[in-house]
Amino acid sequence: MDLKIDYAFRKLFGDQQYKKVTIAFLNALFIQSKRAPIKNLTFQNWRNIESEESHLNLLVETEDKKTICVEILFPSQNAPEKQSLYFWPKIYRRQFEGNSDFKQYDTVVTINILNFELFHESDEFHHIFRLAGQEEPTPFTKIQEYQFVEIPKFIHHWNEGWLNLDEDALPIWLLLLAAVDSNRNYFYPNMYRELEKIAITDKNVEMAMKAWRDISHIEANKLAYQHRQKQIIEQQFLKEVEIIETKRKITQEKTKLIEQKYNQIKKQYEQQKLALTEEKEKRLEAEENAVLANREAAKIIIRYGKVVARNLFEQGMERPAVKNITGLSDKELAELQDELEEE
Repeated sequence: MDLKIDYAFRKLFGDQQYKKVTIAFLNALFIQSKRAPIKNLTFQNWRNIESEESHLNLLVETEDKKTICVEILFPSQNAPEKQSLYFWPKIYRRQFEGNSDFKQYDTVVTINILNFELFHESDEFHHIFRLAGQEEPTPFTKIQEYQFVEIPKFIHHWNEGWLNLDEDALPIWLLLLAAVDSNRNYFYPNMYRELEKIAITDKNVEMAMKAWRDISHIEANKLAYQHRQKQIIEQQFLKEVEIIETKRKITQEKTKLIEQKYNQIKKQYEQQKLALTEEKEKRLEAEENAVLANREAAKIIIRYGKVVARNLFEQGMERPAVKNITGLSDKELAELQDELEEE
C-alpha cells in the first residue's frame, strides 16, 4: 500500500499496537523543530471534523512534561497551506471546551504530508513555520506550528544521493512513505532494500516494515484502500474539472469583455467615420458655395469693369490706361471699343 494514501497511513501510524512506530516517526519530525522527544501518546477520536478520514489526531506527552496536539493531514493540491491554517484553530479551540482558563493550553502542531511540490523557491523537502517577528526572526509563540513534508523533493534528494541516513532519522521514515507511488503505479525497490537493511538494527523500522506488509495483505484492507484511492482520484478529477470550468468561465468572461470593447471601439469608429463624412460634405459644400460666390463676384466685377471702361473710353483715355484701371483683357477692351464705334 502507498502510505501517502491517508487510509493506509492511519492503518499503520494510527493503530494502538504500532504506537512505538508512530512515536519514532513523530520524534524524527520533532527533532527538526527542536522539541523534546515524545514520552507517550494517545490517539484522539474526533468525529466532528470535516474530512476526518484524511486526518490523524494525536495527543502526545514529551519528556519535558509538555502536551502537544498533533494533527497529521494529507492536503489536496488545491491551497494546502490554507487547509492547514483552517484546521489548526479547530484543534486549538477544543481544549477550551467547558474550560475558559487560558493559562492552561497545549501546543498544536499540524504535519502536512504532500505528494506534490508546494514551496518552489526552496530545495528543502521539510519546512517548519511558526509565528515570528518581521524584522527579527524572534518566535512569538511555540504553540502554533505548521510542518510540511514534500515527498517529490525528498525523492529527488534520494536520487541525487544527498541524504545522510546515519545522522538524520527523518529520511528513514520518509523512505517508508515514498517507496510506493500509487499515482504513477511505481515501486522504488532501492528504497525498500535500504529499509530492509536499516530494519536489521532498528526495531521500530523492523516493526513498521512488518506491519506495513501485514496490513497490505489483508483482503479487507485492500478493498478499503482501493475504495479510498478511487475517492481521492475522483476528488482530484472533480477538482481538475472545477479548475478547468473556472478557467473556461474566466476565458468566456474575458472574451465577452473583449467583444464588448471591440463593439465599443467599432461604434466609436463608425461615429468618427460619420462625423468625418459629414465634415467632408460640409467642407465640399462650403468650397462649392465659395466657387459660386467667386463666379458671381467675377461677373459683377466684369460688368462693372465694362461700365468703367466705357466711360473712360468716352472720355478719350487710351486702351493701356483703361486696361490698368479695369483689369479687362485686350479682347474685352477691343470688343467694347467696337461697340462704341458702332454706336
